[in-house]
Amino acid sequence: MAYLEWLRQRVGTRKVLLVYTSVCVEDGHGHVLWQHRTDFGIWGLPGGVLELDETLPACAVREVYEETGLHVTPTRVVGIYSSPDFDVTYPNGDQAQQVSFCFACRVDGGTLQVDGQEGYALQWLPATECPPTQPWYQAMLRDYAAKRPFASFDRGAPGQSRTATPYYQFLRPYIRQAPYIMAGTAAFIQNEAGHILLQQRRDNGLWCFPGGGVELGERVDQAMIQEVWEETGLQVQPSRIIGVYSDPVDWITYPNGDQVKIARTFFACHITGGRLQADAVESLDARFFPPDELPEMIAPHRRALQDALANRPYTVF
Repeated sequence: MAYLEWLRQRVGTRKVLLVYTSVCVEDGHGHVLWQHRTDFGIWGLPGGVLELDETLPACAVREVYEETGLHVTPTRVVGIYSSPDFDVTYPNGDQAQQVSFCFACRVDGGTLQVDGQEGYALQWLPATECPPTQPWYQAMLRDYAAKRPFASFDRGAPGQSRTATPYYQFLRPYIRQAPYIMAGTAAFIQNEAGHILLQQRRDNGLWCFPGGGVELGERVDQAMIQEVWEETGLQVQPSRIIGVYSDPVDWITYPNGDQVKIARTFFACHITGGRLQADAVESLDARFFPPDELPEMIAPHRRALQDALANRPYTVF
């Protein structure tokens, strides 16, 4: 059973956070592929909901093949689109706040064909031309055409505030301890000496980057800023996205048995204020470490650390 179907059987039409991929399929001649969608009756980019057992790039590849018949390879992350401005209410009443990872992809093969289920027409259009579509697709096309090496993350308003009840507390009564897909964040923060900020987790005693899950009502960068402040007492601002991650190592079982699959956005940040102090709720300690004296870190953050230290001139995926 598909993840979305399983989740909707339990929560009904209530608003949930859903991780999507959207794809700017490029033909090599300055055109992008558009799909006339059956749900809203307007044009959109190919894409869909991430499954529990796949990575973000794999989701993008699968969705394009299912909806267009084309085999593609992701070439860059265009952006992450998570503003409450982009919330969706589907014709059947289902509500979602999307965290949509948009990829640019090249075509490697296949035969262009309409699937007849999610779309009933396909059309190549110049990257400078946007058909009638939803605002998030408009933002994706603008960012695609800009061809920036780092993924966009601040399209749409940041949201007024996160919901009073944490998302996992809202969701657990419906799904119990079963895994769900969390839109997560983490922050790479260095002081003036180049030392790296880590927090020691209360649940397992290991060290990791500060960060946490996106809540209903906030954009992904807003979630990161809030989590860093709560866990470390520091005020930060993001400068770029180092990478996006959704590997098997990001499937976590907590000490109480709760399971979660994380699709994580990893930000590089700079400090703007505050005073370093662990919150004593989620963190036992928070401190800066020289890069060559780092303690053992949780597995999902080890690859992210390597990518941060490599300082690549693009967003990793």
